Amino acid sequence: MTLRTAYAPSQKALHWLVAALVCVLVPMALAMANLPDGALKNALYEWHKSFGLTVLALALARLLVRAARGAPPLVAGLPVWQRRAARASHLALYALIVLVPLLGWAGTSACCAPVMLYGTLPLTLPVSGGMPVGEAILKVHQVAAFTLVALVALHVGAALHHHVVRRDGTLRRMWLGRGER
Repeated sequence: MTLRTAYAPSQKALHWLVAALVCVLVPMALAMANLPDGALKNALYEWHKSFGLTVLALALARLLVRAARGAPPLVAGLPVWQRRAARASHLALYALIVLVPLLGWAGTSACCAPVMLYGTLPLTLPVSGGMPVGEAILKVHQVAAFTLVALVALHVGAALHHHVVRRDGTLRRMWLGRGER
């Protein structure tokens, strides 16, 4: 039996799809929050909600694939603190890529229904309380989103450290294509 040193193609595809969507969602959120009311702002909100629900679906798929496929072991030679930090940060990333869209969905459902997936499928959650509840949930959504951005920055920095400084193959394990096996 050969020890697996890279993630499965399905895991890589889901990782990079979620990463790409998050990289679109963050500037979209900043833009829509700072635009004057109007058609562009409304369109950005609708796209943001749909992309967020897509991230949630992909994140849940990632969790299922991860449960089924597992992950390759961490590279040899890492200090214990780095192993613990890697596990904790990955757990936090998984939690936030589920929590952030759930909070956005719940907050929007409470204050600003309907929630429509790409303008076609109604997916409003049964959250009551109107604008006060919706705004409170959306404030938590915003804090969680900024926390996710900070964690992603840390994740990217760690991946680059492994690739440029340690040269240990960590980044290649998740890079698209064959990578290491």
